Amino acid sequence: MPILAKDWYEQEPDLTSFYQGDIIRDVPIIFLPDKISKWFILRPGAQSKKHVDDLLRGDICKWFESFPEGQLADVWKFGDREEYVAAKAFRVNVIILTQSCDIEQRNYYQIAPVYPETKQKPGVLQQLRENQLNYTFYLPAFAPRISENSYAELAHTCAVPKAYFPRDLVALRLGARLTDLARTALQEQIANYFGRPFGFGARDRARVTAQYACVSCFYRTGDSEKREFQATSNFTPCEKCGATRWIRVTAA
Repeated sequence: MPILAKDWYEQEPDLTSFYQGDIIRDVPIIFLPDKISKWFILRPGAQSKKHVDDLLRGDICKWFESFPEGQLADVWKFGDREEYVAAKAFRVNVIILTQSCDIEQRNYYQIAPVYPETKQKPGVLQQLRENQLNYTFYLPAFAPRISENSYAELAHTCAVPKAYFPRDLVALRLGARLTDLARTALQEQIANYFGRPFGFGARDRARVTAQYACVSCFYRTGDSEKREFQATSNFTPCEKCGATRWIRVTAA
């Protein structure tokens, strides 16, 4: 069953706070500079009166010098084994991965950058659009908020300071908000990538013969659509909603 924007995004989102699964515009994220596989260490320039410890306490010097890690005998030995490093940052749309209930309590949010699907190889686009790539989460176009089919790159998950998500700018910064159905799919994809998933999908086989309930039907309508799967058989799409997300029904 194709993933459609009408099922994936709220039409009238609450604008008083941010939530897990929100797509936020223009958030700066940090990466290693191109063609560099380890951090370059920044130290005060030869003419500076500042010391490394001064920098780690928040002081800034006018000139820096950069060094490959291997050229410094005392690397990672200052402060709490800290260093200033050379990095590049760029602004990109991101999706919030931090749980909604943790957003107010955390000083940093876990996010994943959002890229246009054209960054993926054409041969995997069908898998991408069906969320069959466990390191991505598909985000269909949602004009005018998401201009083209896109995806969150879970492999590039990183932490961003809370200051880039001011509550008084939700209306300005929010690109789109996931529905409960889509947020559940995001949680499943996170579980698939970082650990054990919630429920069973098309990649799984039933361990025992039992009744299983469709998770997607429950989140869409509150209905409990059930089906029996035989032990060792693959889980197949729900005949009612077309999704493949099942949980085992246990006796009361």
